[in-house]
Amino acid sequence: MQIEHGLPLVIQALDDVESATRALRGAAHVQWTSGAADRFRAALDEAVGCVRQVQVAVERTVQPVAAADLDARGGV
Repeated sequence: MQIEHGLPLVIQALDDVESATRALRGAAHVQWTSGAADRFRAALDEAVGCVRQVQVAVERTVQPVAAADLDARGGV
């Protein structure tokens, strides 16, 4: 990977995180009720929280990676 092409990878990572969030939220809409369903929903909620942490971490890389890409191209 060439360093000046990092930003598209970060943007793709953000898209992947958004897709994961949608999939987890969709999975939480189950019609059945039971102790197992409650545990399933709790696990999904925990997973959504983890994915949110990843999203924040990836979002924090956008500007530094964009700056590195620009710097690698000679500040063009």
